[in-house]
Amino acid sequence: MTTSTPPPSNLPSNEAHQLYLRQLATYLRESRQILDAWDAYADEHCDSETFEPFDEAAYGARQRQRDTDTLNAFGRVYFHADVLVDIAEHQLARLPASATSDSAWRLGELRTSTQKLYTLHRQWLDLRANLPTDAVPSTRAYNEPLAENRAEAWHHLDQWGIHGQALIDINTQAQNQQHRSPVAPVKAPPPPDAAPTTPPARR
Repeated sequence: MTTSTPPPSNLPSNEAHQLYLRQLATYLRESRQILDAWDAYADEHCDSETFEPFDEAAYGARQRQRDTDTLNAFGRVYFHADVLVDIAEHQLARLPASATSDSAWRLGELRTSTQKLYTLHRQWLDLRANLPTDAVPSTRAYNEPLAENRAEAWHHLDQWGIHGQALIDINTQAQNQQHRSPVAPVKAPPPPDAAPTTPPARR
């Protein structure tokens, strides 16, 4: 569905964009490792029929660690997540419809999750600024609201883990199409009407 959609105004250099994509690939790998470790823990520490944890406190602590680890892994992507989606939307608009499949839907999910993550971060900064002076890291008054904020963020981080590969795939398709774009053949000049009988005059 090729269109003349203008590129986003915050378009980074190609080198920066490729760096962002490599950082995203690292997040996708690390988030999968974190999720696999969490699934293994849950399988071992929950009843196989009721799925209830054997130890609620230990389970909750391990879940909060999962949330924190995933958020920390996303840190390298966080500040340009919206830019990655902007570029992918621009690239997708220039690809043929047959190459896009469900990519537009995935980009919509990423767009929504990115905005939710930015909102949750701002909410945490506002909340932290209004905590009592004795609410410092490692205290319950600080750790509990932080854990709640990260628990809300985890779903949106997981969405990035699920759909983030679409950004890499779209970029690959866009680059492949650019390399395949036909170049207009250079036309040979028409033959002269008659061969010159004298050399061109010197000036």
